[in-house]
Amino acid sequence: MADIDARLAAIGERFAAQAAETAAEIGVALNREDRLELARLAHSLAGRAGMFGFGAIGDAARRVEEATDAGVSGQELADLTRDLLGHMEELNRS
Repeated sequence: MADIDARLAAIGERFAAQAAETAAEIGVALNREDRLELARLAHSLAGRAGMFGFGAIGDAARRVEEATDAGVSGQELADLTRDLLGHMEELNRS
């Protein structure tokens, strides 16, 4: 059982490290107002976050992806993206 716990912890740490890189990419896409890149990054992140048990990040990423698909205003998309980045920041602080 301890071996499984250690493996899960290692997977969680890898996800957190990758999430930090993804957050930087999301920030760049947001600044460039690149909706296609935001949608791509959010879609990928939503799937990975859910798989590794980070539901809040997965949900926030899904909202960003859905907003890009729906063509919401730039301000609304920016707000949703900043919310996602806030959840990702919390992950890196823990």
